[in-house]
Amino acid sequence: MKDEKNVYLVIGLGRFGQAICRTLAEKGKQVIAIDRTRQLVEEMAEVVDLAAQADATDSDALTKVGAKTADIAIVAIGGNIEASILATTILQDLQIPHVIARAENYTHARVLARVGANKVVFPERDMGERLATLLIHPWMSHFVQVPGSLFHVGEIKPIAEMIGKTIEELDFRTHYSSVILSISRDGERFVPKKDTVIQENDMILVAGQKEDLEKWVNE
Repeated sequence: MKDEKNVYLVIGLGRFGQAICRTLAEKGKQVIAIDRTRQLVEEMAEVVDLAAQADATDSDALTKVGAKTADIAIVAIGGNIEASILATTILQDLQIPHVIARAENYTHARVLARVGANKVVFPERDMGERLATLLIHPWMSHFVQVPGSLFHVGEIKPIAEMIGKTIEELDFRTHYSSVILSISRDGERFVPKKDTVIQENDMILVAGQKEDLEKWVNE
């Protein structure tokens, strides 16, 4: 998928849909937001490029608000399973390249996949799983997972055993099964060399798999 030139279509402006719109808009993305409820549309009018009151289960209505220009569509409808399935089907008929749909349950998810959703998400489940993970592994709040991979990247303080040693002495890749991508020191960020000495006040940007990171990363 293209990146900077993508047009995003968000259908359903509840809390989930609005959060998507605000995040995309903050990143400078072009967003078309649609909902049946005028009040929700008005709330997004100053946030996105185009906010329209329309019925997402009506193909003509979607076409009129420019749905066909979208590269990525997010069906964020919550509660109304029938509407989300119909909207997803219409978006496929309109040949939107990539359709992401919100599911309420696994049966709903299977139907969405069958009617053409490229990706199905469970906002409540995913949020619950993330919260549980953070409670068990607080350090993970400093890390993000690289999309499409098992690797996590985050910036942390070095642990005590690293301070005063060079990257070569630490044998970082072997000993910690991770990689130092960069070091932030006194307001400067740089890529370390073999003879770079880790200092107490450094912030190190590291990448590794969760099971390897959790063996040595401290909160």
